[in-house]
Amino acid sequence: MRGEREGGTPRQRPFGSKLPLRWILFLPLLMHSCVLTADPIFYPGEEIAAQDLVETMNAQESGKDWLGKWRRMTIETRERQTHYLTPLVTETPRLEQRIRYDVYDETLPNGKKEWNFGNQKGVNVIVAPTFEVAAALPNYLYYPGEGQKDGFGGQVFMVKNRIMASPETQKNYVFSVMLIALTPTGTSLGLNNHWVWTPFVTFGKGWGHFDFMVNLGTSWADADNKQLGSPIIWNVALQYRFGVICPTIELNSHPSLSNFYFFGEPGLFVTPEVLIGRFHFRDYYSLYFGFGYQMALDAATVQALYSNALIMKFHLLF
Repeated sequence: MRGEREGGTPRQRPFGSKLPLRWILFLPLLMHSCVLTADPIFYPGEEIAAQDLVETMNAQESGKDWLGKWRRMTIETRERQTHYLTPLVTETPRLEQRIRYDVYDETLPNGKKEWNFGNQKGVNVIVAPTFEVAAALPNYLYYPGEGQKDGFGGQVFMVKNRIMASPETQKNYVFSVMLIALTPTGTSLGLNNHWVWTPFVTFGKGWGHFDFMVNLGTSWADADNKQLGSPIIWNVALQYRFGVICPTIELNSHPSLSNFYFFGEPGLFVTPEVLIGRFHFRDYYSLYFGFGYQMALDAATVQALYSNALIMKFHLLF
């Protein structure tokens, strides 16, 4: 055969053969060009596999306990995404580790007030490189002068999976899916005794100091969805950042949290707001604030929900 000596002994190439030398010269150039052109876009396949989580934790300095390794994992996964501030109403597609508290001062159609303390926000924790869970204390609904209507709303749980992300220095976007569950444990009058499931698709994209975020979802109530209906819920937020000041405007279409999901119920609002922060005070700990004024855009929304609401929120990131 070609390439063999008589007797079947393989023919050896001389040391000075040109083919290996070409490969030796070409491979470093190929590797260098790949490094120059590739953008780090983070997909589930490279992040959420079990071995990825194990490798992320085990790659830390020896002597750190599991809590320290988990902490390092949460820091690294947040650096793999954008750093947009979370709007007042629109859900962020980012993974966040935070404590959040909101207050709504709503003006009802009859001119009376409804205060919503907490607004079903609470603690969010990153438990894996692309996975976040959240649990909220029940919000408290307060009606000045109408004590018989006061009471707690239901418990809220949330899970979020980040599908794709790229930081601001690269493609500058993030895409996630999430599921919110509302329990039928509220004590305030007018709440329904059904579990409510709300799946969301959420996306964010930025260019320089500007970014936008979009939510699209719906809601189902177990056992009585035919009567309660399945509204389409969507939010759009536009932001421009000036240092620690981030003016934002939102368009929100969502059902009421207290007068539940009747089919065709209106709920269209515009929400101008200002977000202030992040203020870093220790390692990766920071906080920021937000306040805005939500206004109904049609008479049907005023009658079904409320005419306007002053919204305030607080975030502690850790």
